[in-house]
Amino acid sequence: MLAIRHKLWAATALLLTLGSCGFFDTDPVPDPNNPSLDTVLNNASRAQLDALAVGVEASYRNQHTTNAPYNQVIGTFGREVVVLAGTESRWYGELQGTRGRLDDAAYYNAYYVPLAQMRRAAQVFRESANNSQAYNEQQKQGVAGFTYTYEALAQLLLLNMQGENGIRTDVSNVLRPGPFVTQAQALTNIRQLLDQGAAALDQAGTSFGFTLSSGFAGFNTPATFRRFNRGLAARVALYQRDYAGTLTAIGQSFYDPTASLSLGPKMTFNPATAGDQGNPYFQVPNTPGITVVAVPDNFVTEAETGDARLSKVGTRTTPRVTGGITGTYEPRLFASNVSSLDIMRNEELILIAAEAKANSNRLADALADVNVIRTVSGRLAALPAGSFINVTVATDEIIRQRRYSLFYEGHYFVDLRRLGRLPTAAQTQNVVVAPLGTPPYPFTPQTLAFSSGQYRLFDRIERPAAEKAWDAINP
Repeated sequence: MLAIRHKLWAATALLLTLGSCGFFDTDPVPDPNNPSLDTVLNNASRAQLDALAVGVEASYRNQHTTNAPYNQVIGTFGREVVVLAGTESRWYGELQGTRGRLDDAAYYNAYYVPLAQMRRAAQVFRESANNSQAYNEQQKQGVAGFTYTYEALAQLLLLNMQGENGIRTDVSNVLRPGPFVTQAQALTNIRQLLDQGAAALDQAGTSFGFTLSSGFAGFNTPATFRRFNRGLAARVALYQRDYAGTLTAIGQSFYDPTASLSLGPKMTFNPATAGDQGNPYFQVPNTPGITVVAVPDNFVTEAETGDARLSKVGTRTTPRVTGGITGTYEPRLFASNVSSLDIMRNEELILIAAEAKANSNRLADALADVNVIRTVSGRLAALPAGSFINVTVATDEIIRQRRYSLFYEGHYFVDLRRLGRLPTAAQTQNVVVAPLGTPPYPFTPQTLAFSSGQYRLFDRIERPAAEKAWDAINP
């Protein structure tokens, strides 16, 4: 997909062309590691704008390729995975509550900077396009639709980690950013950004002025990219419990119960390309390496017999024991380090639609969506008509399906928190797995073997120390 791992500004500077006024005259050469924003904010060339588009996508991917990949951190919070790192005990200790609080300056905050850079990169691309003569008005609307969507996605992922800590939504002035807002206010802002993006895409013509990566095949025109935008809007509306808004957005997305469940935009990887990397979530089966990602036993023991999604995990030939934790199972979602990583796919949209329908008293329609997931993804028997006797029963089944369909993709912890299903501190003494939900899917105690220690679930990550320091200096 993208071979850019440098900062957005460096990528832009490297593409600058140099000219000369005379034979003996030379133009100043910008420092490629510290280029000025003025080089792109004032009538950027098409090559510079193309580089900015690449930089926005690269910034998004960077939060997966840090030393603390997003899905591993949030997966640890949701007890989907446990990172058994021989050189970093905080993965299986501090992140699971052994120290009572989280370090606000620890390595696991590494997701924060790429996402903050991502939304800033989106803003710079939008402003640069507006100030450039290289794009016509329709193409500028395409940039607006693309960047508002990515800006919203960055803020949503930041908010997923920060929870009730909230996030900053006004960062237009990097020297005087706005204050942190509540989770509810942040979701409102994210939804507004997505709506702005959709409106701009409606005015963007039939093609973008820039090229999206190959992972966006099928979603690389304003009209098709808008369907991705509406999918994200449906996710946000669901988090807001605006079920009517969820279903409106679903109807404009790429939701299709008859289509492939894997349909959707993706990130691609190729470590053979200079500057690129491999899929950070691929793990060689049965690896004896210094770091092994394990899966709690209850992902297997609580599954329905015959669920095909259990192929996402495998049994290690030799269990990994680190820090008193025994890991018998490991994730096997990806065949190799060049396997693509979903940004969003049809399978999630079908489950979003089911939850919104269930909460709109359309229980039969919700059951139909759930049965698509059960029969196609899980290869399980369809539930009989009338199985969803009320919204509670429907939600239990939907969350069960989300757990297995969206395993290790950054959703389960958010699902438990938004539905009030994270256990209390008293329930998590000596426990390292989250509950599946309320009966008939009860809380399951300790399924990874711990020799000793007290564990509890956090409901959010700490606000980064740098943000706290900034507010202390700039009240």
